[in-house]
Amino acid sequence: MLQKNLLVHLKSDVASFSIQARHLERIRQAFPGVNLLEAGGRDELRHLLGEADWLLTWQFRADRYELLPRLEAVFTPAAGRDWVPADPSGRVRNFYGRFHGRIMRESLLAMMLYFNRRLGHCRENQNNRLWDRNALDGSSSLFSQQILIIGYGAIGRQMAELIRAFGARITGVKRSREGFENDPFAQRVVTFDSLEDELPLADHVVLMLPGGPRTEDLFTQRHFQLMKPGSYLYNLGRGSCYREEHLISALRDGPLAGAGLDVFREEPLPPSSPLWRLPNVLITPHASAISREYLDLYLEEWIGIVWETWGE
Repeated sequence: MLQKNLLVHLKSDVASFSIQARHLERIRQAFPGVNLLEAGGRDELRHLLGEADWLLTWQFRADRYELLPRLEAVFTPAAGRDWVPADPSGRVRNFYGRFHGRIMRESLLAMMLYFNRRLGHCRENQNNRLWDRNALDGSSSLFSQQILIIGYGAIGRQMAELIRAFGARITGVKRSREGFENDPFAQRVVTFDSLEDELPLADHVVLMLPGGPRTEDLFTQRHFQLMKPGSYLYNLGRGSCYREEHLISALRDGPLAGAGLDVFREEPLPPSSPLWRLPNVLITPHASAISREYLDLYLEEWIGIVWETWGE
């Protein structure tokens, strides 16, 4: 029987990201030999850290690893290393969440359908009590469209799996095609050196780039201008991959017909940002993965990781 001290500190201002009693009970059922320690606050967390073999948390500082010789692994639901950096010494193992695509793909699909089916116009007509069937003239269907997913990793592939079911043609963009030569969801997977050739073909361009210096301002004004007239941009990755003034210009003057934006260079998005006032922009507050099922999905993934890595 697996016997470890598991310290859990999953608290957030977002209710869906905060661990509940049912989640703790699921851990106990899966691993009855694990001694579960729950930290309600930061003071309790600091007090219990020295007893932990494993830590399940949202945030952790790199300088703490060397102070905790007992610690073997840090688990986080987060997909990136923004809040939980790797152990510089490599002694402590780090495990990051890979389940987010199952939620985020529905957020992306909702944004696409909002623009394709002209739901903003319908809502405006509803507010004005206006019955106008012509409001949907010119609406489009995904089965006739080309989707370009830039940053075709685990989340991007889960997005492609869902959108492909609607008949859309999908191209993924990655730094390397290794292992993606016969992808089951994208018709083609290309590298970044083909990006400028792909942009004029896409009706919807999805940015799923991670943060960091390698992607800072990666999508330039030139890329916006290469996009297909009347196309749409979606960003559910990180807000630092382009300059927002370039996006605003493309939304005001073309070629973009609209944008669905979940992430921004500065968060919260300042009230002074012109993006708030653009009628062809749909804004969500870094919320594309928020769902009441969030931690349920993560814990099932976590249980699988523990079984695969340590057995029992």
